[in-house]
Amino acid sequence: MNNTMKSAVKVAKKILEHKKKPLNPNKMYFIAEELHFTNELNFRGKTPEASFSAAIYTDIKNNPNTIFEIVCKKPKMMIKLKNQILDTNINNNDNSEQDNNTSFNERDLHPLLSYFIYSNENFNAYSKTIHHESSKKSTKGIDRWLYPDIVGVSFEYGDYEEETIKFIKKFSYLPIKLYAFEMKKYITTNNFREYYFQAVSNSSFANEGYLVGLIDTSDTELMELIKRLNNSFGIGVISLNPDEPAQSEILARAKFKENLDYSVINELNDKNLGFKEFLSCIKDYKPKNPQRYQNDFDKILNSDELESYLKEKKISQNI
Repeated sequence: MNNTMKSAVKVAKKILEHKKKPLNPNKMYFIAEELHFTNELNFRGKTPEASFSAAIYTDIKNNPNTIFEIVCKKPKMMIKLKNQILDTNINNNDNSEQDNNTSFNERDLHPLLSYFIYSNENFNAYSKTIHHESSKKSTKGIDRWLYPDIVGVSFEYGDYEEETIKFIKKFSYLPIKLYAFEMKKYITTNNFREYYFQAVSNSSFANEGYLVGLIDTSDTELMELIKRLNNSFGIGVISLNPDEPAQSEILARAKFKENLDYSVINELNDKNLGFKEFLSCIKDYKPKNPQRYQNDFDKILNSDELESYLKEKKISQNI
């Protein structure tokens, strides 16, 4: 266990001892701020609350000697300390609002992915939804699998000093990484191959491509299929966690492609205004003033906004 995780576990223990009730890991960072415990932590990313909760989830999942115990998993995971005597009849208003209605659509899942790839250290990326319906009309069927649902970019030079950026510009090019994401509502053994090859097709321009959706990870046949096709074709797979989007899981990492496909980028730029705006923003982006470009990418909801959004859309993991 590294020092960052040790400090998170230590602070979480202090919070649970102080509050004397089960708590959700995603909320604990904000409690740590209230109690002035965050000076004991060393999270410097854009979303320290996500890093904190990820450390707690990792400890619970991987540490056989974890000091935490899961009290319940739905609608929100709640934990306490082992051997801590508490009233575990949690008065959680979310319980009364659980609904198996799955009337939400694929695009309703976009903010969950945006939150995940923005806060996850494997990406640290901004995203933009591509509206297929606004594209130039072509011969029927010719562009069927051309457009990804979401595109993303990580500015790997974001923390570089200005002189370093100028040096790179003079002798090379600024390092970025482009992503393509194909979003599906539910991914199962029956539909996986079709969805996967759709992702193969519309991610050809990017450094990395991913198929994303709600996935039953206990389906061993599906997990084996994901592994086989990933080994053969290199498209990654992300299982969204609608209850805790920060804890979504990369089931298979995409294989990195060094060279972008500029011919496809040019075609997307010509046919879709949203993609054209995406490229323009990347070209003009200034890492010292990221707020200037917030409206050019999909909005990153904060924790409270995300919780309200999930309730409003009635997004559930009953698959």
